Amino acid sequence: MRSMRKRPEPVNQGASTSISTDDQVHLPPVLGIRPGVYLSVIYGLVFLGLLFFLCLFPGLSRPGSLVSFTTEPEGAAIRIDGVNRGAAPEELFLDRGPHTVEFVLPGFKPRFLELEVPGQAAFSLFFPRRLELREVLATDDPLAALIAAAVDYTAWSFTGEATASYQIPLSLSEGVYRVGPLLDANEREEAAEIIRAAARFAVSQASLRDLGRAKTLLDNGGLVPSALSLSRSAVDIAVWLSSAPGAAAWLGELLPTESGALVRDSAWARGAGQAAPPAQTEPADQTARTGARALEIAGLRFLPAPETTGGGGFYYAEQPAGADLWERFLEDRPEWGLENLETLREQKLVNGDYLAGPAEEGAPLTGVSWYAAVSFCEWLGARLPPGFEGWEIRLPREDEWESCFPAAGSALWEWCDDPYGPLRRFPAERGAIERLSSPERVLRAAQRPDSRGSLPPDLCSPFVGFRPFIVPKG
Repeated sequence: MRSMRKRPEPVNQGASTSISTDDQVHLPPVLGIRPGVYLSVIYGLVFLGLLFFLCLFPGLSRPGSLVSFTTEPEGAAIRIDGVNRGAAPEELFLDRGPHTVEFVLPGFKPRFLELEVPGQAAFSLFFPRRLELREVLATDDPLAALIAAAVDYTAWSFTGEATASYQIPLSLSEGVYRVGPLLDANEREEAAEIIRAAARFAVSQASLRDLGRAKTLLDNGGLVPSALSLSRSAVDIAVWLSSAPGAAAWLGELLPTESGALVRDSAWARGAGQAAPPAQTEPADQTARTGARALEIAGLRFLPAPETTGGGGFYYAEQPAGADLWERFLEDRPEWGLENLETLREQKLVNGDYLAGPAEEGAPLTGVSWYAAVSFCEWLGARLPPGFEGWEIRLPREDEWESCFPAAGSALWEWCDDPYGPLRRFPAERGAIERLSSPERVLRAAQRPDSRGSLPPDLCSPFVGFRPFIVPKG
């Protein structure tokens, strides 16, 4: 038989016929040192470098300690070497060496400390040296501390509802938390009046929540409310709401959607249990007088308030103060002249529109701030005739203004003495209202008797004047 032979495979002329499977890289010796030796040294140096930068470098480049700051009560501002660094409780890294520390809390005595901060060289990145600094702040007048917190609460009420860009702090309730345990029985009653006065500024869900939290904290001495104190608070709130005109409409607008709808659809909101609204006053009839005669002081005529509208017992200027009388005022008090505008602005008594209104003889004076109007009334009060030793001249309070707003008055808005509260009809003691004050003052207009306005007391407008009243002191 013919033997079978394999056909030879074709040879690719362009390919190499030899392939090495043992390709290796061999490092040459360096200065006669074998690669295994000097690689070990390099790896060791890299490892030591990492250890140095992780364990020693942080402590050597910036030696210091983490300091934990806490205060009782909480919330005090922390100033390190005169720079604000947050509020307690807070943990801050301080460089090694001496530092001045100051704790500041409105209504409380500031605390100044000298702090020597040690450093730590090794492992400060992972196990930093820690210090704890705890201070108890004191106050000689806890009510003043509460009022400072309440004033901050009123200021936030002018910002509207909280948004994603800013949150409204719980200023009022935090103030109660801070001073609640320090109040005696009499001071707690005064604090309750402050909270009732603050209710006039509850115009957002955030401020309503803060108000309710403050009330419940106060009823339990600034501590976490108990079941008994919560029930007592609920009864007090219900009694207060029943005496507050418009409380149902107010809650219906502020409460969350479902709760607000329940209030708006209730019999209470439809009129049951609501306090009677204040009687609407009529323009003062110049023939309906108490029998008292009109007064004239420095050319400004004052009429007695009519008893027919609930007034009586005081006098009001027939017309707003005029530009001609203002010139006489400036002769005695030149510090209010336009030549001192920059000084007045620096003192935050006026703004750039001061005396921007018309100054013709006989025309109502406009462009004056509330502060300027108050100074004018004090000046005019020194000219009261004999027999008025127990009287004063000042801007009117809202109830005084309403009892005798003149039918023939100008179209100007007029300054009132009262601090502005958006919810004016909510019941509160006059003393508490004045202590709480407000960032703005009330404006009223004779031709718009049902309207209220407000401005910061240093702002001036060509549409705003004032009308002095003669009233008994106090």
